[in-house]
Amino acid sequence: MSRYEPTMREESPALDATLSGEIGGLGGDVTLDDLFGDDWMAMHTDSESIAEFIQSCDYEVDDQESFENIPDRRWDDHVAAHSQFDDWRSMLSAAVETYVGIVRPTPDAGPDAGDPPAEASD
Repeated sequence: MSRYEPTMREESPALDATLSGEIGGLGGDVTLDDLFGDDWMAMHTDSESIAEFIQSCDYEVDDQESFENIPDRRWDDHVAAHSQFDDWRSMLSAAVETYVGIVRPTPDAGPDAGDPPAEASD
């Protein structure tokens, strides 16, 4: 199984990978930068960006192919050593959940949806 189904842009190879819309039902291509925003990366990893995180692995990553050629076990080890996740699948799932929650809030969530319920008066 592939880590994901990326497509690459010529300008900035591995770091502009896009994820297939099949992941989490996203319904379109999402870049790694979209999914793994800088704030998210700083909160969950020891890197400030997905680019820094990928560059910090022991493999030279120049494009999609070189990223895909990192052995799954080695990439999982890198994720486990440099993030709060045990493996890439867990990290990817958490990022998708966060992304979907930010991009597609629930339809019934109004502006006060995150506020605690008001206390009833006696």
